[in-house]
Amino acid sequence: MSSVPGGSGENILYTVLCGGAFVAALSYGYMTVTSDQARFSERIDQIRARPKADWTPKPWPPKGKDEDEDGEAEAVEEEAAAAEAETIVEEAAEVVAEAAEAVSEVAEAVAEVAQEVEAAAEEVSEVAEAVEEAALAVAEPAAVGAEETQSDVPFAGGKNPSTT
Repeated sequence: MSSVPGGSGENILYTVLCGGAFVAALSYGYMTVTSDQARFSERIDQIRARPKADWTPKPWPPKGKDEDEDGEAEAVEEEAAAAEAETIVEEAAEVVAEAAEAVSEVAEAVAEVAQEVEAAAEEVSEVAEAVEEAALAVAEPAAVGAEETQSDVPFAGGKNPSTT
């Protein structure tokens, strides 16, 4: 019995390849760590060698770059912004004027329709009154006729309840 994985040496090639890859990975890792350590040390030395000014806090509030030039640039920017705002306001005023005109046209149309509706409502109320009068006129003769037919109806006992 063999102590090599795979039994009788069938997979010896795989064992050698895996072992070689493992050794290569370990050697690469070791070389990278040692070379990076040297490079790291060199960079730290370079940073420490640079001249360094003492830290001082910045003044508050912070001032802009070249205050004199910025003042002129800001004035030009403000004038441009004001001109742009003026054009926007003019466009908005035109839109509002057009909307107001459209609203006034619609209001006139609504007023005309309201007058037509009022006239139709008056006609409907007149027709309703006429129908009501006609219904009352039809209801009164029917009530009179109903009283006459009640007096002529004989009952089973032969007596008329309206005569008793």
